[in-house]
Amino acid sequence: MMYKQSIQNIQLAILPLDGTIFNLNRYRYNYTHHFCESHHLSYSLDDFYHHLSNMYDMYKDCPIQTIMSEGLFNAKIEREMMQYLTYKGLKPKDGLLELIEYLHQKNIPIAIISTHRQKDAKTYLSMCHLDQKVHYIIGSDMVSMPLPATEILENITEHFHIKPENTLVISSFEALNKASCQLHMNVIFCEDLKSAGTYEKETSYQTCHNLFEVLNVLLFDRYNEMDMYSALLGMHKHMSKQELEQVKDKWQKDYPDDSQLNQIVNQTYAYHLSHLNEPVVKDGSVYMQKTRPRKTFQFDDENEQKDFFQESTPQEKKEEDTSSTKKQTFSSLNKQEEEELTALLSQINYKNHSPIVHEEQTDESQIDITDDEEDSDTSFSWLNLVFNFIYIVATSFLIIFVGIIVYIAFIPQFENDQGFFHILALLFQGYYSIIEACFKVFFNSLHTIIPMIPSYQDYLMHNQMFSLDGVQLFNIFIFQIILISFIKIIIYILRRDSDNEDYS
Repeated sequence: MMYKQSIQNIQLAILPLDGTIFNLNRYRYNYTHHFCESHHLSYSLDDFYHHLSNMYDMYKDCPIQTIMSEGLFNAKIEREMMQYLTYKGLKPKDGLLELIEYLHQKNIPIAIISTHRQKDAKTYLSMCHLDQKVHYIIGSDMVSMPLPATEILENITEHFHIKPENTLVISSFEALNKASCQLHMNVIFCEDLKSAGTYEKETSYQTCHNLFEVLNVLLFDRYNEMDMYSALLGMHKHMSKQELEQVKDKWQKDYPDDSQLNQIVNQTYAYHLSHLNEPVVKDGSVYMQKTRPRKTFQFDDENEQKDFFQESTPQEKKEEDTSSTKKQTFSSLNKQEEEELTALLSQINYKNHSPIVHEEQTDESQIDITDDEEDSDTSFSWLNLVFNFIYIVATSFLIIFVGIIVYIAFIPQFENDQGFFHILALLFQGYYSIIEACFKVFFNSLHTIIPMIPSYQDYLMHNQMFSLDGVQLFNIFIFQIILISFIKIIIYILRRDSDNEDYS
């Protein structure tokens, strides 16, 4: 515990799935709490929090064992929670996507640890399309010792070949803080089930309420450290580049073998050097310049033309001056320019006298032709529309029919879930997940605007016409009709553009 934590040279980030990325610990506690209440057992939030380790050990020595074994209860809660979240949907905590994007920009790999099995952790991440945004996933089934043992964290650092002092753990529970501190890792505690207590504050570099605060710490706290180092090293913001270099060279000359000190000196030097000429720091953080805001004025009179004026910079004023001089030059023509303009206009008028009647005739003939073409198009438009609609419906039905025939013919192979048929099943699941997402957005959006229209969940569960499988087929049928129609519209537009280019 007695070591200095820093976020200066982070090369690996470790995030717990259950409390930092998702609210899974909260779901699990609510389930456990209601279970204990129904069986008149006493099990508080503190008891649950201090037992968080992994799915195989967190229910040991709990009153639940008087009702059923810990393994049976764990299997029950994990299975039912997975079913519930698969049906209800799952979303990450606020600020997670921004934090992941920041780590990607810094080329910092992201490792995910979970108190669940690795397979379940991947499933939860894939629900929110996060499985491709992380670099390593490890579950409680891949290690033998539960937290606060350090085995799961050592497994990650060995995989990436990163030292613990260059590792950042964004913790959300006590046992993870203990394991991280044993390895001298850097910890930012992000509150989940409970607010940060004395132990969490003592063992963390910083404690935060949410992931947005974690991101702020990573972005700006390093500069607080730089201010502290600046006073110790004798650097300040009013120094010139030559003065900064003299201080840097002096420290490197006096302590040539102290690599840690030289690293701090170089970082502090780069920090102050970045403020001399440009407001953008090397690591991507932006310092706001004290520039005057542009003032915008607008006339309130509706009968006047509404013009917007902005306070011009010197460069804009220069451009306005040059444009005004150009306008003045154009408005005052000399005698020679007037004669040239008059001669040019007379030539244009002379050329336009004779072809006028001819051009009018050609225009009229063209108009007549286009009118005839429009009449012919309108005469066949409704008929073409009906035939196209029948063709699209038949095509969608044929695709579904072929898919059902293939599935019925190879039911044993699909149930074995191996080889080529496993790939087909995965493709179908991905295809239907896209369809279901579109229907969710459509129904839920309309439901928010028009409450009489059911939400997607009500449409799915209270459909009296179709079974659940029937609703699935109907969704695919409607989606394919829309998709094929969209493709035909695109093809029609592309063909029309190519015909216009050929005609021109």
